[in-house]
Amino acid sequence: MRASSTGLLGQWIGSHRWAGPGAGLAALAVFLAAATLVLQAAYAGRIVAGVRVLGLDVGGQTVATSRALLEGNASVLGQQLVTLRSDRREWQLTADALGMRVEAKAMVDQAYAIGRNGNPVQRIAAQWGALLFGTRFASPLLEFDAHQLDTVLRGIAANIDRPPVDASIEIEAPQSGAVSVVVVPELPGARLQVSESAEWIRLAVARGLPAEVDLAIVIDQPVLTEASAKLTRTAAERMLGGDVRLTSPGTSWTLSPRDLAPVLVFERSATDQLRVAVDADALDRVLEPLSLEVGQAPTNARFDWNGGNLRAIRDNRDGAAIDVPALAAMLSERLPAGERTFVLPLTTVPAAVTARDGSRLGIKELVREGSTAFPGATPEKQHNIRLAASRIHGTIVPPGEIFSFNREVGPTTLDAGFKTGWGITLSDSGARTIPSVAGGICQVATTLFHPVFHAGYAIEQRQPHLYWIQSYGQPPLGMKGLDATVDEEAGLDFQFINTTPDHLLIQARVEATTLIFGLYGTKPAWDVKIEGPIIANVTRTDPTPRRQLDPTMPAGRALQVEAAQDGFDITVVRTVTQGEEVRRLPLRSHYLPAHNVILHGPEPPPPAESAASEPSQAESTDQPGPTAPTLPAPTPAP
Repeated sequence: MRASSTGLLGQWIGSHRWAGPGAGLAALAVFLAAATLVLQAAYAGRIVAGVRVLGLDVGGQTVATSRALLEGNASVLGQQLVTLRSDRREWQLTADALGMRVEAKAMVDQAYAIGRNGNPVQRIAAQWGALLFGTRFASPLLEFDAHQLDTVLRGIAANIDRPPVDASIEIEAPQSGAVSVVVVPELPGARLQVSESAEWIRLAVARGLPAEVDLAIVIDQPVLTEASAKLTRTAAERMLGGDVRLTSPGTSWTLSPRDLAPVLVFERSATDQLRVAVDADALDRVLEPLSLEVGQAPTNARFDWNGGNLRAIRDNRDGAAIDVPALAAMLSERLPAGERTFVLPLTTVPAAVTARDGSRLGIKELVREGSTAFPGATPEKQHNIRLAASRIHGTIVPPGEIFSFNREVGPTTLDAGFKTGWGITLSDSGARTIPSVAGGICQVATTLFHPVFHAGYAIEQRQPHLYWIQSYGQPPLGMKGLDATVDEEAGLDFQFINTTPDHLLIQARVEATTLIFGLYGTKPAWDVKIEGPIIANVTRTDPTPRRQLDPTMPAGRALQVEAAQDGFDITVVRTVTQGEEVRRLPLRSHYLPAHNVILHGPEPPPPAESAASEPSQAESTDQPGPTAPTLPAPTPAP
C-alpha cells in the first residue's frame, strides 16, 4: 500500500524534532524535495489531491474517470434548485430551467492542469497547496443558454417591473354628502436588471448548487409626491368651496360644487408639479342646458334658383354661443382666489352661408326633382303643406353638412302659423288617425325624401309611417316603401348628409295641388341603383267602413281620414357606387293595416233635417300625433 505524503511528513518531523535549527531546516528542505518527488510520483497521470469541481472531489482520479464522474453528476446538478429573490418574493427554478450546461471535458482538463503549469516552483506550490488546503475553481466552466436565461428573467420581470406612480388627486362626489378632495400617495417603481441578474446567477451557480440569488432591482422614485400635491388639493378645495353664479343679461345660472366636480382636472405643470384647472370639454357638457337658453344658432342665407342666377331671398344672421374655453380659463384662474360670480363670455358664431356667397356656391344644374300630389286634401292640410315647403325653399346644404327637416321648418305650432290637420298615432286597436297640429307636413318630408334618396345622398335619419299611404307611391320617384314621417315633438326627423364636395340648393314650389322639390348643385360623380321593393309578411285589412264620432267636428260633417290598405314589411335596396367605394342602404319599413275610417260630427238636432254628407276623398293624413309611441328605429346612413 502506498503511504500518504502527509503521513511521511509527520513521521519525519517527529524523528527530528530535537535537532538544531540549521540542521532542521536543511533536513526539512531535503524532506520536502523528497516528498515532492513522492507526491509527483503518486499522482502521475492523476488529478492532484484536494481538487474539487462543483463540490465533487476529483483528487487522485484520472482524467477519464473524473470526466465520467462529472458527466454522470451533470443531470443531478441540473435538477438542483436556484432560488431567486426580490422584495420578499421568491422564484425557485432548476439549474436546467435556467439554461445551465456543464462543460465536463474543459473542467476536468483544467483540474488536471493544477500543479502542472508554470515553472517548477509554481508547480510545486500548486501541488502542495491543493494537498494541504484544497482547491476549488473560482469560476468553473459552466455554459448558460443566454436566450433561455434571458427569457426566464424577462418572465420574472413581468411580475416585478412597475412604473413609478406619481401622487395624484381625486375628487369624490358621493350621491349623498359633501364633495371632497383626496390625495392619493405616490408609489415607487421597480425594474429588474436582466443582464446584471443573469451574471449574478452565473456566479452563484459556479460557487455551487443549490444556490440563492438576490436579483438586481432598480427602484424608480416618482416625480410628484404626496407632500407636493397637498398644495394643489388646497386650491381644488377652494374651487369647490361653494356655488358658482354665472350671469348674462336676463339670465342667471348656478353651478353647485357637485356640478363643478366633474369639470376639474389635475395637470402637470412645466415644473413637474400638479395644478388644478377647468376642462373646457367637460364644462361644455355641464353647460349644455344653459347654452340652449343663452346661445342662438346662426341663420344661413337662402337663395332662389331663378334660372341659375342665384338671388338671396333671406339674409344671413350670425349666432352667439358661450365662449366655453374663455369661461374655463376664467374659472381656473379666479376660483382658487375665492371669486364666485362670473359674467358669461359670449362668442360670435358666423353663418356658414352668407347672402354674398351666391356666385361662389357653384350651384349650376338640376341634380334631381321629385313631386307628389294632394288633390282633395282639406284646406288645413293644403295650408300646412305650403307653409312647411316655403320654410325649406332656398336652403343651402354645405358640403359634409347635415340637413334637418325639423330645424329648417322650425316650430310646428299654432303660434308658428300651422293649422290642425290629421295625423297618425298608435292605439290599443292599431294605427289611428287623429287631429294633429301641422298635420300633412309629412307629405312635404316624403316629397323631399324622394329626390334625395334617388340622387344617392346619405340618409342620416328617416322613419316610415305607421301605415302605408298609397298616394306616396306614384311615379316617377315614388314607390312602395319610400316615405318619411316627421314630428318635432316626438323627436322624429328626416335628415340627410351632403356627401359631396359641392353645395346643394333645395327649391320648393307648389303648382295647383302638386308639391315639387328640386335639388340643385353639381351632379354627383356616382352611380345609383335601386332594387325592389321586396314585400313580405302581408297582413290583410278589413275594408268594412268604420265611422268614428269626433265631437270637435261640426254637426253633420263627415270626412274620410283613412283608406283601407294591407299591412306589410318591405325592403328597398339602394346601392351607390363611386369608383371603388360602394355604399349599400337596405331601407326596411314595417306598415300596419289601415282601414276605411270616416270621422263625423255630432248628429244634427232632431227637428232639423240634414242631408247625408258624402265622405270626401281619402286624405294622406300622415302626421304622427304628439302621443305617438316609439316607431321603428331610424335607418342608418349607407
